[in-house]
Amino acid sequence: MRPNITITIPEPYLPLEEYCRRTGLNRNTADKLISDGRLPIKPKGAKKKGLVEVNMAALTIQALSECDIALTV
Repeated sequence: MRPNITITIPEPYLPLEEYCRRTGLNRNTADKLISDGRLPIKPKGAKKKGLVEVNMAALTIQALSECDIALTV
């Protein structure tokens, strides 16, 4: 029997500036990753301006899916 592991994501979204601060990623690099689709962000809806938030939940799922484990979301 496989054990169940619960992962809690305390901040599902982080403002881009905070994400860059925590990871040490340059803002220009982060912008390029967003435009390439490699850094997921929260959809902004009809308004294209406003706070850019990095989707930490999507990044966590991506990282877990790259491991050799069974993943149920």
